[in-house]
Amino acid sequence: MIWSKTEAGRAEVQARALVKERLQRNLLLLIDGVKTEEMLLANVVGLKPEDFKFLESLQLIAPVASSSNGRSSGSSSDRGGAATQPMTLPPPLEEAGEMDYGQFTARLTQLISSELGLRGFTLTLAVEKASTIEELRAVGDRVLEQIRERKGVAVADKARRTLYGS
Repeated sequence: MIWSKTEAGRAEVQARALVKERLQRNLLLLIDGVKTEEMLLANVVGLKPEDFKFLESLQLIAPVASSSNGRSSGSSSDRGGAATQPMTLPPPLEEAGEMDYGQFTARLTQLISSELGLRGFTLTLAVEKASTIEELRAVGDRVLEQIRERKGVAVADKARRTLYGS
């Protein structure tokens, strides 16, 4: 199953009022609407299915609608393939000026997840801490630099077009 943060979940990341346990807070930060529950369980030490249920009970996360089609994603062969699926980002905007905070946050978080995976955890935290579009753009520049260092200039250029449009 694939989970995404609700509006309440995004607010909780900033407020830190409901989720006190560190592992559950980290899980809330990692949930991005792209990674499957199985991927997170396999890659985060100490995480349990009950942690997802806890966050869901607080209405901080919700299942992504399309994830119900692929309920068999728990097998080990499917888990390996999930990381190589093409990213599903919103279409690029005509101009970077048209992008609002929510759109840019979603696009940037999905780009980190699809291109950097769990290595982008600290960048995901930086996205969640950013409170203005300017701060998000600074994180976006760091993300593009990490992609360039890890995957090369061509992939970084494609990521830049995905993030900012043509």
